Amino acid sequence: MGIQSWLSLWFGLALPAIVLMYMFKRKYIDTTVPSHLLWDRVLRNLEANRPWQKLQNRLLLWLQLLAAAVIIFALMQPFVKVSGSGSQHIVIVADTSGSMSAEAEPSDDSPNRKDEEDAYTRLDLLKERIHEYVKDQGRGKDITLLTVGERPVTVLSRESDRDVIGKAVDQMLPYYGQASYRETLSLASALTREETDAEVIVFTDGQWKEDPVQMVFNAPISVEKISGGSLPLNYAIEQFGISNKDAAGATNTAIAVLSSNSAQPVTVEVNLYGDDKLLTSREAEVQSSAKSTLSFDNVPYAEVYRLELAGDDEYEADNGSYAFGTKLGSSRVLLLTPGNMFLEKALQLSGAEVTRVTVSAESTESTKGTGGTESTERESGTAKAADQGNEVPVPAGDFDLIVMDGPVPDMFRKGDWAALTAKTPLWTIGTQGTKKKIPGGQPVISAHPVTSYITLSGVYVGTFMDEQPLWGEPIIKLGDTPVVYAGKEAGYPRLSFGFLLQGSDLPLSSEFPVLVNNTLKWMTAGKGSGLGRYMAGAVADIPIAADTVKAAWVPKDGLALKTGIDRPEALRTEKGYSSAQTVPEMPGLYAFEQENTAGEKISYLLAVTADPFEGELAVDQGPVLSHAGDGQTEAKDGEGSTTPENTNAPGMSLIPWLAALALIVIAAEWGVYQRGRSI
Repeated sequence: MGIQSWLSLWFGLALPAIVLMYMFKRKYIDTTVPSHLLWDRVLRNLEANRPWQKLQNRLLLWLQLLAAAVIIFALMQPFVKVSGSGSQHIVIVADTSGSMSAEAEPSDDSPNRKDEEDAYTRLDLLKERIHEYVKDQGRGKDITLLTVGERPVTVLSRESDRDVIGKAVDQMLPYYGQASYRETLSLASALTREETDAEVIVFTDGQWKEDPVQMVFNAPISVEKISGGSLPLNYAIEQFGISNKDAAGATNTAIAVLSSNSAQPVTVEVNLYGDDKLLTSREAEVQSSAKSTLSFDNVPYAEVYRLELAGDDEYEADNGSYAFGTKLGSSRVLLLTPGNMFLEKALQLSGAEVTRVTVSAESTESTKGTGGTESTERESGTAKAADQGNEVPVPAGDFDLIVMDGPVPDMFRKGDWAALTAKTPLWTIGTQGTKKKIPGGQPVISAHPVTSYITLSGVYVGTFMDEQPLWGEPIIKLGDTPVVYAGKEAGYPRLSFGFLLQGSDLPLSSEFPVLVNNTLKWMTAGKGSGLGRYMAGAVADIPIAADTVKAAWVPKDGLALKTGIDRPEALRTEKGYSSAQTVPEMPGLYAFEQENTAGEKISYLLAVTADPFEGELAVDQGPVLSHAGDGQTEAKDGEGSTTPENTNAPGMSLIPWLAALALIVIAAEWGVYQRGRSI
């Protein structure tokens, strides 16, 4: 039972006022006189009667006091809890955002209390509260369950089977990406907008992003806060990265920025791993008022680096971070050309180690050079001889980029050469296509890494090769004519210039070295093993091989591996696996594995992080909601409480019953007056 208006208790002063009225009431005694001669004495006695007298037991007094007490109690707006609300449809909004994975304090009789090795979280407590609510308030009602994810998730819709509801609640998992707080409330409002027998209840820990526009509900709305005790301690890795110290990439520097929500300094153990081997460890002191920056020098090269915080932390999602090693150094470029000094020098100025294979009818020459130094070695055979059966061998080693400058003989499109170009980024310049004249027009530059800082103003292009590759999109046009395409084929970058540099004045332009440098950076960006870091639920661009028949996300480390989640399915379209893949929702290290018809596998590593907002556990505001015609509703502090402003909380008003009791008292009092005597 509860009271909604304690202020009305002031009307209780009417009770002593009624008592005083009876204490000052004159007392009249029934007297029988045989004659009118005695009236004078009776009147004198009445006049001598004192108004202040001892309070006597009178039925009328008690009836009036009871009536006044009933009216005062009714003004206080009492209500009692009942088993089940008046609504037939209950929409439950469960906050399953990342902050719900923070540790909480369970009660001794908690049904979800776990072993000491397993953490009891706010989400476990939320599940208990929902189970209790469905059992007590949702008896015989239809339940709709919404959870907060990348977008609103309708887990249940008008479900009445309590077993189904219980299983759905138990299977809820935290979502670590940017949660759709407002969108989920908007869906709950839309589901109950046209219903007269529905209500909405929100279960949350108060870690709710502030919304400048207040959400209004037509149905009754209440909020229950799930905190699970005191504020959890959390220290987090805000930033982590690797920078190269030397050209060879043999040693690197690791830099990290740490933070904490503790007002007092907290000592944290920081461990740096490289390919699962502990490289170094140190202690750092962090607190909420200042961030701590750490630097690890002379870190050896590793494919994957992992920074890990160890200590008494109650929110685990931001205790680990990953970075991928890259070897800057010189990119190895294989240049097939009849001779192009401008292109070769531009590649060398960009830091590339160029291996030149001269394509001509007379000889094939291989030249290696880095910067301004060159060494030449004669290769056996010629392009003409190769067409007759003698092939030029593929130069030894791996290459980061192959550049085909101009048309090349067929020998470079088959055998070992074809295998090399299939698994290496390829830049073709006037290599294939139908030769046509450009009708003319101003350059139209699309936003792309290759075209950064490029205008091509005043550049002349005489003819071009109309290639129109299926793997790319035009990034440079002259008028309406595409002349440069960029894209990916079988997961590897491809770039096609549809014109010969020898037939253009582009090499004479000051923008040419910039264009070559942009191209080299973009096409060799995949030298590192990883695709980078993405927030949970984000969309990543994954290189998909054309012959891929199977693809899946495989957890490798972090929460993804610790929690033992099922392998997330790769997104597939009618044309095959999509290159735009939604990354998994659980933080950690993943490998996107692809398998072709021959059983060969390739994989790309990717790190998934949690939304930093979910780690700011000091945030405690809750959603700000309102019911049409009522006041604002906010989450009240305290465990398992609903808002005091919510007059639509599950309960039954006693005002009608008190009004009926007051009418009965008035009727009884009227009967007393009808008796014609004082009692």
